[in-house]
Order: sequence, then structure tokens, then C-alpha cells
Amino acid sequence: MTTPLIIRALDENDDDARWDDFVRTHPEGTFFHLLGWRRVIARTYGRRAHYLYAESEGQVEGVLPLFDSGDRPFSRSLVSVPVGVSGGILANDDAAATLLRGAARALAERERIRCVEYKSERALFPEMATKADLYVTFRETLIGDREKQLAKIPRKSRAVIRAAERSHLRADFNRDDLEAFLDIYALSLRNLGTPMFPRALFEQSLQVFPGACDFLSIRHAGRIVGVVMNYYFRDVMLPFYAGVLPEARDLGVNNYVYWVMLERGYDRGFRTFDFGRSKVGTGAYHFKRHFGMREEPLAYQYDLLDGAEMPNMNPTNPRYEKAIKTWQRLPIAATKLVGPWISRRIP
Repeated sequence: MTTPLIIRALDENDDDARWDDFVRTHPEGTFFHLLGWRRVIARTYGRRAHYLYAESEGQVEGVLPLFDSGDRPFSRSLVSVPVGVSGGILANDDAAATLLRGAARALAERERIRCVEYKSERALFPEMATKADLYVTFRETLIGDREKQLAKIPRKSRAVIRAAERSHLRADFNRDDLEAFLDIYALSLRNLGTPMFPRALFEQSLQVFPGACDFLSIRHAGRIVGVVMNYYFRDVMLPFYAGVLPEARDLGVNNYVYWVMLERGYDRGFRTFDFGRSKVGTGAYHFKRHFGMREEPLAYQYDLLDGAEMPNMNPTNPRYEKAIKTWQRLPIAATKLVGPWISRRIP
């Protein structure tokens, strides 16, 4: 007789090791499924977490991390996972996935929430509303041979990298360059018209994931001119937040910083370079395409209740064009002050 699946919720202070064990061993597990994000997001945004899991005979068969976006100017929703580019239901079979979806929907109904957002890499439920043409991610296999790795990059980008290598740039991985990162990243976001994230997001990432989060800093004449905050999961490198000073672009730092990760990643024990999510057609999308990496679509899904519509919170939405242009003209000091307040109110 088969033991039935039971849906449970982790208590607020329950750090059940089975959760991360399941995520790390599941073939579709991602960095953003890890339990540590409950602490990072709670300490940064104060959002209420619901960590649901399916269990049978004491064994975890599926997990679903959810966060309540709270009462905001935008539509309230349950999101898996905020800040992250992935998440959603992670399950051993369809039965566990279906039960977790049902539990999430029941939670939404109790809380009078009209949307559950799953940042899944593939669509699990064909009948569910899906955005399959908005986001893609880019990945590359690390092969441990410098010249062969470089040869996989298209000619124009390769020429920029070679020129950068002649510019006396120095690169180092570290966990100390938070202040430089915040200054450069805030400038980059301002120029894109995007609000700056709270400082606590980066501080908590470093604290909660001590062995899986660091910086790659690029220096020219002793000055940091580009920096990336990286996450690591299993054998995957994820350069996640990046900024380069405008005057360093002529040195090829935009390309060079990612080449350093590709070049050194294999010897550091990594086998996959995950260039991260981009919206199709944006400048970031075309920049990543010029590295010649595998382009893989992301199928985000939305369980909509009571006639709700799919959210359209992205900068390509014409509704936000004026706000973006206004933001790009603000002084950096103002964006660093106001940006975190705004980002806390975006699901």
C-alpha cells in the first residue's frame, strides 16, 4: 500500500536540513530554492515566507518556497522566489507537484491573494497562464582549456577581451569589496533607470551564504572599475549583480569581467557558467548573445484567481517609460536613498 503524500509548512524558525538536501540533489534544484533565501528576504524586505513541502514516510518529495508580496501599490501576489530568477515547484513526480500547487492556491484563497507566480525554468502545468517569450537565460560549459574556451566566443567579443588583457587590468575574487560594489552598481542601475536594491540584500547574501557568494573586482591603476557579485550552486557559477564605470568601457571591462570567470571557473571547480536572465530584445540580452552562449527560454507561470490578469512589471512596459527616463536623470545620491524604498514595494 502506497503511503499518501502530506503537505506541510516549515515553521518560521525551522531550518530542516532535509529541505536543502532535497534541493541540492534534485536535478532541477536551483540556488534560489535554498532555505537561506527565507532569511535574506525576510531581513531585507520583511516579507512573510511560506515554505511548503510534500512528504511521504519522512522523505521530502517536493518543495515550494513562497513569499507574500504584502499590501503594495501593485497587485498582491505569492511569488516563488522574489529577487531570484528561478524558483517554483521542485518535485520528484507529478503527484507531488500537483499537491503543492493545490496547497499554494488554497493559501492564496485564504489570504485573498489573486496571483501565484512560479519562476520555473519549464512549464509544469500546460493549463496555467505562462510567459514563455519574455525571459531567457544564457549558459556555457566550462572546458578547462583557455584557448578553446576563448575560441567559443564570437570574433568581435573575443577581440575586445584580447584588447582588455593588454590594458593592465587586475582581477581578484574576494568578499571585501562591498562598498565599491554598491557605488558602482548604483551608478549602473541609475543609468538603466532601475531603482537600487536595499543594502541589506547584499549584506545578507554575504552573511547567509558565506561559501557561495563573493565579488569579482576588476582594477585599473589600482582603482576598482568593475565588480560583479556572484553566487555559486553545486558546480554552477552565477554572476548576478554587475556594474562597470562608464569610463572603463573603453578598456573592455564589460567583456573582460565575464571572461575572467569563464577562464578561471574550471580550476575553481565549476563546470557551468550561468550568465543569468535577460528580457528578450533588451541591451543586456544582445550583450550576452555576443558571447555565443546557449540561449534557453524561461517559462514563468501564473496561477490566476478570480479573473486576475498576468502581471506586467517590466521596464519594456510602455506604462513605465516616463518614470524610467526621469530616474535616469536623478543624482546618484538620490537614487541610493529612494531606490531601496521603491524596490521594497515591487513584488
